[in-house]
Amino acid sequence: MGRFARRLLVAVVFIVTTVSFASPALAADARPGTSPATATWPATPTPGTYHVPVYRPATASPHLVVCRPGARLTGVAKQLAGSCAYHEIQKAIDAATTRGTTIYVLPGTYREKSSLAAPKGRCAKLDDEAPLSYDDQRACPHLQSLISIAGMPDLQIEGVGGPVIIEGGKQVGIRADRADGFYLRGVTVRGFGEDGVSVSETDGFVLDQVSGLGNGGHGLASYTSDHGLVTDCTASGNGDAGIATASAADRQGDRLAVEIRRCRSYGNLVGYSGTAGDSVYVHDNVFNGNSTGAMLDSSVQAVGMPQNHAMFVANRVFGNNADLYHDCHARCPRRAVPVGTGMLLAGGDENTYASNLVYDNWRFGIAQYWIPASRRGETDPAKQRDTSHGNRYVGNLMGVTPAGLPAPNGTDFWWDEQGDRNCWQSNASSTGTPRSDPALLPTCDHPSSGGPYAQQGNPAKTFTVTACAAYRPDDKSRLDPPGCTWLTAPPRPAS
Repeated sequence: MGRFARRLLVAVVFIVTTVSFASPALAADARPGTSPATATWPATPTPGTYHVPVYRPATASPHLVVCRPGARLTGVAKQLAGSCAYHEIQKAIDAATTRGTTIYVLPGTYREKSSLAAPKGRCAKLDDEAPLSYDDQRACPHLQSLISIAGMPDLQIEGVGGPVIIEGGKQVGIRADRADGFYLRGVTVRGFGEDGVSVSETDGFVLDQVSGLGNGGHGLASYTSDHGLVTDCTASGNGDAGIATASAADRQGDRLAVEIRRCRSYGNLVGYSGTAGDSVYVHDNVFNGNSTGAMLDSSVQAVGMPQNHAMFVANRVFGNNADLYHDCHARCPRRAVPVGTGMLLAGGDENTYASNLVYDNWRFGIAQYWIPASRRGETDPAKQRDTSHGNRYVGNLMGVTPAGLPAPNGTDFWWDEQGDRNCWQSNASSTGTPRSDPALLPTCDHPSSGGPYAQQGNPAKTFTVTACAAYRPDDKSRLDPPGCTWLTAPPRPAS
């Protein structure tokens, strides 16, 4: 290695240990979490031994009914209307004193005027944009959230009979906080400053046929939770991720923590985001029209770092070329992601990407790079290289539409060449062999071990990653960092 190359490597290593690319924005709902294995769960089973809650078909008992006056009703909604005692969802939640209650919400748009009242006393002294403790959330449930479920187990909220829309006015639309066994079904949550739906420190939850639309942060999000299922959902037009799981329970491969299936997430900054997305199973989803389709990362200090043991199987990931950074002066994306990328692994271990259909992403089909442990506050030198190991990319079809037509990615597989035991095998492309950088990737019969860049990555690639890490949405001088080539949409690859 020449003198210039050695100096460049030293500089890159120094930079990458102080900043990183694609670090997530921390929203007001993302307080420092407690693992589901150690949290104090009020009036619920032993922590970490709960289950994914089972749907209670209509008409379950006990139940409460919420309705909007004047709505036209049919079917089961019309039958339930005679039992309607509440015109706001929060009023019904507050009245639910029996475990296992189901709240049926009849069609209409719910703005929850009572929740919009100005805070008083202790609540008026709190910062409504800062993460709040669980005790503060319980004492001041509407300082940040329109609808709040805190410490209430086995509650099911279901929209029936037509569109049920829960609309803006707060940072968070629906917050379920330490609400084990929470089941939400058939509602649309839109126009909130941060998250449409936020599930925090909860053991056992389901988001079923829920839509998160046009929220400033995430559409549907869970934080530090276990035994979760997000199914048949829609997420679109959100300022950060359409679907997010942060600090899912770290099961180290013995079982899954959160499953995401049959969802469509499009037109967001990121389709799916897993910061410390441990033990998540993401399958049979569609991620399209985002800047980046789906990503995992180990970029911040959080429970469960470094990220590990996620599975992405049979997802359709295409056309993720949305350029949201161009002329974004009024409302720029909160974090930097590589525009034109289907799937991204920014520091993670023992993940599997199998049988995904990845096409028409103009920069990268699937990309992987290293995140040093110092980025999340870990100072032990022995741990700096604890990400980007043991990841497998097997049987993915790159650059081909479901109809069999060519729709190439810019590069099918991109890797910074750092890490051990990473492998690519049995992947196919419209060109036969997937196009990759480096051109030759280690197979699963002979996974990566001890290559020239295994310690700190390829310096030229790491330089691009760290240059983009200088991006800051609130500083005009850092909206387009020098050397960062990833924040504009690349040209469409020729077929």
